[in-house]
Amino acid sequence: MGTPFISLLEPTRLDGYDANKPYTSQPAHIPKLFLDAMEVRETVFVREQKVPLSYEHDADDARSCHWVVYASVNRTTAPEERDPRTGDVVRPRRSETRSTPIGTLRVVPFPHPPHPPPGARYVGNVLQEEDEDDGSSSRSAPPGSSRPRVRAMSIVDTERQASALPFGVDRPTTYHDGKEPYVKVGRVAVIPMFRGHHIASQLWRAAKAWLEQHPTFFDPSVTEMGMDQLKAGGAEDIPKWNGLVCCHAQESVVKIYEKWGFKVDEGMGKWYEEGIPHVGMFQRLNIKHENPKV
Repeated sequence: MGTPFISLLEPTRLDGYDANKPYTSQPAHIPKLFLDAMEVRETVFVREQKVPLSYEHDADDARSCHWVVYASVNRTTAPEERDPRTGDVVRPRRSETRSTPIGTLRVVPFPHPPHPPPGARYVGNVLQEEDEDDGSSSRSAPPGSSRPRVRAMSIVDTERQASALPFGVDRPTTYHDGKEPYVKVGRVAVIPMFRGHHIASQLWRAAKAWLEQHPTFFDPSVTEMGMDQLKAGGAEDIPKWNGLVCCHAQESVVKIYEKWGFKVDEGMGKWYEEGIPHVGMFQRLNIKHENPKV
């Protein structure tokens, strides 16, 4: 494996992307870097972890920043051929070196849906609830639980979804007051054969450095949107990112996120996404604003 290098794709239009088709069957205008990210995600989440393909691409992809790490990999395109009588090489081995996507990570800007309720289950990013009248089970539910059905939206959920920028109050947790804007790290994936080389850590370091260098990138523009659309009564009400980062971590990789500086948010509890147990984790980056938040 050659020395890995990392590329960034900032938020971009992904109109026409078909979530029901693999990355190899998407329209020609979809950025190659995003297709490379999806190549990794389909390998890890769809083929390895058995998440349905239609759930892998979501509405957050277009508004997120995506990092993809590549490695130069030498592949044999034609084997060596020898004369069976003399053993002489009649055709040398042919090979090519390709920059192969081996890992990816995305950062989703605020706003976000409400924090998952403890014990909740999600299927295709849709919050489910138990159907008490049916004792069957679902792939997305923990063993022994009943079949889920779509959960009715609460008043808080409805208000957040209806507003232009739903920064409505969320439930407070250990590390989040329920109000402060945060960005969310997710879709962290590394191709199996390249694990053990700290590839994911390299991705996070690249994303962290970029966030620290661009602390206002995701802040909404008052000039473009106006105070009414932002639902801001004054300057102090305008949402501004102050370095808070969240991740919804699969329970099996919590220790990796802890090495990156994240801490488990006990107040968020545990929930299930596509049958995989998750916990919430937070950390605050050291960022500097021209007018720092007190």
